[in-house]
Amino acid sequence: MKNTKIALVVAASLFAGSVSAGSLNYRAEYKHDEETYAQRIKIGESVTVADKTKLYFSVEQKFQSSDTTDFWNQMARGDSEFDWGIRYDINKQWYIQPGMPITFGNERTTYKPQLRVGYKSSFGLTTALRYRHEFREYSDSDSNGTRTLSDGVTKVESAGKTFQEGKWTLTGSYRFSQESLKNLRLSYEANYIHNYDDVRLYNNTNENWDLGAIIGYQFGDIRPYMEFWNVKGAGSDNDDRQLRTRIGVSYSF
Repeated sequence: MKNTKIALVVAASLFAGSVSAGSLNYRAEYKHDEETYAQRIKIGESVTVADKTKLYFSVEQKFQSSDTTDFWNQMARGDSEFDWGIRYDINKQWYIQPGMPITFGNERTTYKPQLRVGYKSSFGLTTALRYRHEFREYSDSDSNGTRTLSDGVTKVESAGKTFQEGKWTLTGSYRFSQESLKNLRLSYEANYIHNYDDVRLYNNTNENWDLGAIIGYQFGDIRPYMEFWNVKGAGSDNDDRQLRTRIGVSYSF
């Protein structure tokens, strides 16, 4: 009920004021080694609040089958995320955007204060660097289990604790100036994650990374796209990697 009330408040805020842009996005993904599916739907808008300043909102819901190896069967709710940020254009090339997504999961809440610095070139390339510091708070429920530290032996109870991670994200996109390619959308994203509580993330370390390439094509207000990612494998005690494929469609309004 608490999450529902927050969602209603955020949704009401989205449609208040002078709306400058909005989007509705659906995405499905498949991890090839684990053979698991996951899905997400997201709606977001921006409101001009002052000269060179925009306020951004978005609401995101993840979901999947109760058996994640099945694409669509007995669907279950996953994490919900409510995001906001303020973008200030320093000039025509540079902008800064602080914000703080909040993710609600099963018996846990994650606060994600972040700062993004972006640059738009004169030849079609847009890039941004973001740092996000995550505070994941677990409830006192015993169902939260334990977390293994990077030594591979020590286990820490999650119940009632807060774990912190830092995440650096580099993104970029390119728009072609040629008339025949003007609707083609190419972009990339690279992430580096570090756990400050020494929780094991990947290959017996408290670090992890992933890398993705995205291709899309704009048909008026609709943009279908595909993503190809190099992500870690199922375990955190080895260096296995796997392909994660995503397909989706975005509608702008």
